[in-house]
Amino acid sequence: LMNPKYIEVTGFFTPRGGISIYPYCNYGRPGTEYAEMAKDRMRTHR
Repeated sequence: LMNPKYIEVTGFFTPRGGISIYPYCNYGRPGTEYAEMAKDRMRTHR
């Protein structure tokens, strides 16, 4: 269905009176420069 070279998804969930959750996921196609970029982005994500 999808064949991305690089994809990044971030979510911000802030319930009223609860704990905030910030999920983050990324993917770089193995064997391409995007795989290394995904590792770097994951390492430096805040």
